[in-house]
Amino acid sequence: MSGAGRSKSMSTENLADKPSPSAHAECAEGKIAIKKRALRNRMKALRAELPDRAERDKRIFDNLFSFPAFARAESVFIYCSLAEEADTRGIICALLEQGKRVYLPRTDGKAMSAVRYAGGALREGRFGVSEPIGEETADKPDACLPLLAADGQFHRLGYGGGYYDRYFSQGKSGVLKIGICYDFQIADEVPSEEHDVLLDALVTDARILARDLSEVL
Repeated sequence: MSGAGRSKSMSTENLADKPSPSAHAECAEGKIAIKKRALRNRMKALRAELPDRAERDKRIFDNLFSFPAFARAESVFIYCSLAEEADTRGIICALLEQGKRVYLPRTDGKAMSAVRYAGGALREGRFGVSEPIGEETADKPDACLPLLAADGQFHRLGYGGGYYDRYFSQGKSGVLKIGICYDFQIADEVPSEEHDVLLDALVTDARILARDLSEVL
């Protein structure tokens, strides 16, 4: 075989041996998914053993209502907390007492919408989350988001369903997004992907973090 023939053959073999860009991307996504799963499991375990939950919930309540950007919101999209999450039911009651417009999430398949809630009965939705009965709104209320972990760069790790990422990707620019959690849920780094929604602020039982520091003042 001529030198040119050998060179062409070797070049073809080397190209065939190299992973494609899509293979690299899939590998990177797989590693991120593994890191997310490990962090979710760790935070769930820590949260399940949390002491002094009622006192921590009260501090979250006080910090949230002392946060100027939240206090001046006229309408709020907020979730009904599950048993081991930081309590939001007291927050919802206080918002209604203040005359704020309150919206709760309702899921339909992989979609999530905001539905006005003025008090009263709720139905049990997916994952045991209480959901409102009524018509969804086209309004864009400021929002409080559930999470399992977050970091100082305001990356959020949810439960993996992607509901909030999809919701905020649909024309919700300018909406204030506040993550509510216990302070131990603030990690050094949360693995993130391009589609993951960034928070604007974090409110915990120990502090308030905001991307725009002027909002804390």
